[in-house]
Amino acid sequence: MGTNILEERMLEDTLTTFRDGHQQGVTPAQGIMLIDGWLQAMEGDPNIDHLKDDLNALRGELQATPPNAPQIKSLMGTLATKTQQVAEAPNSEGTWTGSLELLSKALRSFSDSL
Repeated sequence: MGTNILEERMLEDTLTTFRDGHQQGVTPAQGIMLIDGWLQAMEGDPNIDHLKDDLNALRGELQATPPNAPQIKSLMGTLATKTQQVAEAPNSEGTWTGSLELLSKALRSFSDSL
């Protein structure tokens, strides 16, 4: 991770969305937009292909009427764990590591708040 300017932008946008406890106000529509951005940013990055299935599943849950909060909580927890694993991977690059760890914590916090 970290070789794609779109990935970098999505990481910044996602961290901004979840920063300072504002995650309580994240709507399903905002979540879907973030997921769509991540799916586009990750296109062709084999290092993080394993996240795509979880992101697509989360996208589906956010589109459901009503959204299934326990399933969303589970998927967010899974994404937090996988993000932490990417941050700690041997091929993680410099500044990305810290930002990915922040993202993992933000995802975990959001998951815990559901």
